[in-house]
Amino acid sequence: MAVENVIAATRRIVATFVGVLFVGFVARPADAHHSYAMYDGSVFRVFTGVVVRVIPNAAHFEVHFVPLNKERTALVRDEKGEPLVWVVQMESAAQAYKEGITRESFPQGTVFSMGVHPRRDGKPAGDRGMSGLFQCPKGTKPEPGKHCDSVAGVKVFGAAELPKETGDPRD
Repeated sequence: MAVENVIAATRRIVATFVGVLFVGFVARPADAHHSYAMYDGSVFRVFTGVVVRVIPNAAHFEVHFVPLNKERTALVRDEKGEPLVWVVQMESAAQAYKEGITRESFPQGTVFSMGVHPRRDGKPAGDRGMSGLFQCPKGTKPEPGKHCDSVAGVKVFGAAELPKETGDPRD
């Protein structure tokens, strides 16, 4: 009887181990959820700015940039006189790559335009949403009050257009 109990216990242990392995192999990995509640989806600000740096995070491709003023002659600065750096989260790095958006295609100093849903708390950050992304040809910038979509030789990333600006255009 003791041998039968050991065999039964061994079978249960092996069956449990196989079950755990099976679940581990067939279960889909859980994707992290990122809330967009911090961004005001009812507001679009349209920026033309200069790339400071690009961070191709797996979850969200980020562009850090400083907006150009309306005259397109200077960088927008904060109350201390420092360049006002905005951080924009975009699609995943994999999706950005499919659209041709990479660290190499947007090196530091690139002039570009896009629409941004700003943060609700007023911090200089936002989300690209479905805005088009327009890159001015190297060494060019748009005329005063215009964006890169108006410059001859512009490079377009994504299928969307620049959105109409809504809300408070503070720059």
